[in-house]
This record gives sequence, C-alpha cells and structure tokens, in this order.
Amino acid sequence: MTTRFSIAEVADMLHVPVEAVRAAVDELSALGELTAESFVFGDRNWRVAPSDMKRIQAKVQEEGQSEPVKEANQRRRIVRKKRIAPTK
Repeated sequence: MTTRFSIAEVADMLHVPVEAVRAAVDELSALGELTAESFVFGDRNWRVAPSDMKRIQAKVQEEGQSEPVKEANQRRRIVRKKRIAPTK
C-alpha cells in the first residue's frame, strides 16, 4: 500500500499555509499534471502521493508562497551565559 499525505501534512512538510497547498493541488489537478496515485475524496479532501510532492512544491514556489509563515505566538529564543568569577 502506498503512503499518501493529506493537504495539512503536505503544508506542514513544506512549511506553507494549507490554502497555498490546496490551490496548488487544485491547479495541478485541473491541468492534469498529478499522477493517478493522488486523488480527491469527499468534497475537498486530497490524498497526495509522494511522487507528486516535487510538483506541488514547485507550484507553491512558483506562486511565491514558499516562505515560511511565522506564527504570532512564536517567541525569540533567549540565550543566557553564566559567568563564574575566578577565585583567588
């Protein structure tokens, strides 16, 4: 059985919003560029084959949405150094 990924899993792997991946998959499907291993079920749920990941990634980058989305709650890491005074 072939491993397939959901749209959310693909978005997480590529570090892009889910809507960007959904738009890329819908467009590639309309152009007939996806393999038969990737398919839609239900209304908008996709199962994406690993062989189509490169096509989806290229399409997302082509649309200029390849930059990771920073979350508002992401905090900057604070690094502290501990200094020990030399003893005499």
